[in-house]
Amino acid sequence: MRISLLVVPAMLILPACGADADPAPDGQTASSATGAGSGGAGGGAATGASTSASSSASSGEGGSGGGAGGSGAGGSGGAGGSGGEDLLAAAASIDGFRWEMPCDQDPGNRDECTTSKRIDETRTFGGSPDTIYRVTVRLRGVVEPETYRGGTPDGMHFRVGGTPDNPTYNVYSFSVSDPAEVYYLNDSPSVGHDTFIIDHTKTIPVRGGATVSFRGEDPNHVMIANFKHLVVDGIPPAPEPFIGQFIQLDVQSVEKALP
Repeated sequence: MRISLLVVPAMLILPACGADADPAPDGQTASSATGAGSGGAGGGAATGASTSASSSASSGEGGSGGGAGGSGAGGSGGAGGSGGEDLLAAAASIDGFRWEMPCDQDPGNRDECTTSKRIDETRTFGGSPDTIYRVTVRLRGVVEPETYRGGTPDGMHFRVGGTPDNPTYNVYSFSVSDPAEVYYLNDSPSVGHDTFIIDHTKTIPVRGGATVSFRGEDPNHVMIANFKHLVVDGIPPAPEPFIGQFIQLDVQSVEKALP
């Protein structure tokens, strides 16, 4: 018996040019902050930049008139941008820095103690020397008062510029080489046998590659003890009080300053 074979021609389906990228999810753009394609799959222009890595794509999103892409040129894949600079990494050298001025011996409930500690450290800020960064820091700790002359008060216990004005009370500061400035952390209108908690959140300009210098000193080596047993929540040695005085700097955010 003869069996007839029916041959059906195969249909060749050609994909539209430039349409090989997965479409962007609903509500997200297909461009990225660091190099979206200039041309979309359907000829439409790439939409606005997004800082979310999950919504970035290497080729542009199809425009509304592109259809199957017959009239639009394929996306070029996007030129390489800055590579998404990790701005927080630029401040890694100063994040978590602590001024620690411990008592040489536990004074118990006495309001004074001797200390032989002196802080004098420098760190190099990261990032590009062509960029000034706006670094938001939070400074918390337990300190005694000091008076300063000159400069500008900036909220309670914080002063920009100036010089120490009492030769017997503790000085706490940090300075930046570029833009050059010094910041004092325990500014007070008067001195006395007292300690208090500071909690400063300040934004400081720092050029990439600048030197940041940290200073802490008791000129007469007799400081006010933490006789109130003050504790800064969330900062070691909490929940125990620090036997002496301290400040901790934590970087909150970093952004590039506008030109």
